[in-house]
Amino acid sequence: MSSEEESAVSKLPPPLQADFFEMSERAAQKALERMMREREKMAGLRGKLRYRRIPRIGGVEDMRVGVVDGSYSPDLSEKMGYRVGVYTASYMVLDGRGIYSDDDDEAMTIGYVMAPQVGSSLHAKKILSLLATYAERVMAERCMKKYDVDLLILDGSFYGFRTRCSEVKKRGLDDFDGVWGPGSGGFKTAWDLINEVYERSRRLAENGRTIGVIKRLRTQAIDGWLFAQRWRIEDTMGKNDRLLLWATMRPGEYFDYRDILGEQYSYHHYSNIMTWMNDVRRWVREADESGEDRLRRVMRFIDRKLMTQIGTDLCQDKRVIGEEAWAECAARKVAEITGLRRIYIRPHDAAPFCVELGNGVDLETVVGYLSWSVNKATGLPFPLDLIDELISLDRRISREFAEEVEARILLKRALNMSEVREEFTPLNPQKE
Repeated sequence: MSSEEESAVSKLPPPLQADFFEMSERAAQKALERMMREREKMAGLRGKLRYRRIPRIGGVEDMRVGVVDGSYSPDLSEKMGYRVGVYTASYMVLDGRGIYSDDDDEAMTIGYVMAPQVGSSLHAKKILSLLATYAERVMAERCMKKYDVDLLILDGSFYGFRTRCSEVKKRGLDDFDGVWGPGSGGFKTAWDLINEVYERSRRLAENGRTIGVIKRLRTQAIDGWLFAQRWRIEDTMGKNDRLLLWATMRPGEYFDYRDILGEQYSYHHYSNIMTWMNDVRRWVREADESGEDRLRRVMRFIDRKLMTQIGTDLCQDKRVIGEEAWAECAARKVAEITGLRRIYIRPHDAAPFCVELGNGVDLETVVGYLSWSVNKATGLPFPLDLIDELISLDRRISREFAEEVEARILLKRALNMSEVREEFTPLNPQKE
């Protein structure tokens, strides 16, 4: 008997299978037409951007490098009484291509959340992701202290946890079982957790030896920059930066946003021109001024939007600390987040990857090491591939954890089976 898995299409009713293939043909034709139009626009983009050759740096193969990653279950186990999730974090230390931390029993941690089955599941998922990030930051600081590494690589950006913190920061955690962190006595509120993750992220960004490698991002700073040249939406490409750079960079090159944007405004500012395009275009239409004055006006608007957005996520409420203290907090955190440097590296044929440099990190050393250590199969540094393989969680882990908890409760015989079933019956039995 064949061991091949049955395709999802084959499980559709026959009439829908026919529609599926007809639909695929229509989509392919439309996508092809769009790609042909984009190819014409892309042809002139390389001449507008600036690329640097990746330098050959001696001694990078002898560096001691730490890499840190965390993971959390992509799906919560939804029971009648609970939402259950699991998270992990780990570090690994390499000397050259050899693993130096193999026998370290402090290099991994695991935790869980059991949240009440009420309210939005998005809130429980956000708490779970914040706990995973907190565990990563603890592992990162432990790795730095224990091994005194030359370079520490985070999987992801320093402040990537920020998004949607405002939705949960007023949430108390008294009704969340298992909300804890390694080396911590626990968190009473989501704000306590957010603030601690922020403080540890800030310390890492300031230590002069830490970078983040970002695999999933949709920044549109190049489009924002193209738009700001003549304030014409027709000049933009309609694609994220990684796709544009993949189409225009050659293997062996890297790209630094500051080479085209300068240092006054960051990639955050230019990318958010596209995010808030409707408002920006209104500003542009109403303004009768020179290009530089127009850019300053638009960037003041972007600054105000960033202040509101970042301050709402990462500062205590105005009613708690006052308007003036809130504005000071928001301005400081906007400067910290937008001040970090980002580059893209393309060592080989695979797509370029984005790197966020902590303050004081030597650019050429980082580019040299990441290029030397790249895994040609994935296009990413092999230390990241190693830690990702080690720590990634199967999407079934939350369900299996909930089932294990249920079984252990039943063994204790303090409750009868029907009482336990009321709490642990799947919310949608058809999907189990």
